[in-house]
Amino acid sequence: MMTLWAYGFRPFFLILPVGAIAAVLPLPVLWLGLGGSGGGMPAGLWHGHEQVFGFLSAALAGFLLTALPSWTNTRPVTGTPLKALVALWLAGRLGFWLDGALPSWLVAGLDAMFLPALLATTLPALLGAERKPWELPAALALLAGANAAFHLGRLGLIDLPPERLLYAGLDLFLMMIAIASGRILPVTLRSALTETGAAVMVRLAPGRRHLASVTLGLLAIAELIQPHGPVTGWIALAAACAQADRMTEMHIGRSMLRPQVLLFHLAHAWMVVGLGGVGLAVLGAPLDVTAMRHALGLGAAAFTVLAVMSIVTLRHTGRAFPLPGATWVAPALVGLAAALRVGVPHLAPQAMATWGVTVPAVLWAAAFLFWGWRFARWLTAPRADGQPG
Repeated sequence: MMTLWAYGFRPFFLILPVGAIAAVLPLPVLWLGLGGSGGGMPAGLWHGHEQVFGFLSAALAGFLLTALPSWTNTRPVTGTPLKALVALWLAGRLGFWLDGALPSWLVAGLDAMFLPALLATTLPALLGAERKPWELPAALALLAGANAAFHLGRLGLIDLPPERLLYAGLDLFLMMIAIASGRILPVTLRSALTETGAAVMVRLAPGRRHLASVTLGLLAIAELIQPHGPVTGWIALAAACAQADRMTEMHIGRSMLRPQVLLFHLAHAWMVVGLGGVGLAVLGAPLDVTAMRHALGLGAAAFTVLAVMSIVTLRHTGRAFPLPGATWVAPALVGLAAALRVGVPHLAPQAMATWGVTVPAVLWAAAFLFWGWRFARWLTAPRADGQPG
């Protein structure tokens, strides 16, 4: 049992499927008219919050708590502090499931503590590093602020629609993905090229990485101020172009034969589709903007989460690459879920309840259940190479 608390990725990646499933579980019931809202907020708002600040927050915590010790040459967060973070995350999810039964202020308090606690836990390592990755704590602080503002808006304490905080929160998560990819991709690409016997030539331009991150940050601001304004549409299109430009340096060739690289390509492709779709929809194209935002959350973010979780789990449990073939089951299910959620509103809106919501929710839940079943044994077992962690 002590192994589970030896590194941040272990407990957070183990419970992440719980957050993934919980975020979509009520949707089929509500869309099919089998029950009421069962809580104190609209179903769409509840689902959006749990997808962004529940599911993605757990993935972010598992990644940061594992990556920062390597980046900053500091000791990892283990034992009691790690248990406290997991308990805070679970308390937030329990609060949302009991929303309506518990006072709204208590639900807000339970949920709003996690991201500030994660920031406080990781800040010493960030500040103590010789080369400080300042953009990560800044983005994390903005995320914590967005979640707090969501609750304040919902409680009527500030005049800001909670939906806008969800849009901005998702954009901030995508920005953190763009930032983190700049550190993950070079290592992943070199490893894949070495495995395939190709010459190792990996050079990712910092300027392109910064452009991809900055445009997503600007989009978060624009969607907070005026989510359906023309400026927001143009910024979304600029962000899509920046992501497409970045894909051109991700090595298109033999490295794509490795799942860990192809998953990143697919994640970026979904980001281009989603950002481009949001931009065009806001500018007046006949596209469902909610569906296009699902291309970002259900497609781009989920593919990145699956790629990072799989790579981190193997690398930090001392197991050999490449990723096992079964790794493709979860992305395949998520890809199909995203395609249905994005396509059905445009092609068969009359079938939304079944094929646009229920089936994608089932596929999404099955994807993360399968991933959890496949990787749980490695997350809970000691490192294969006998090293600590």
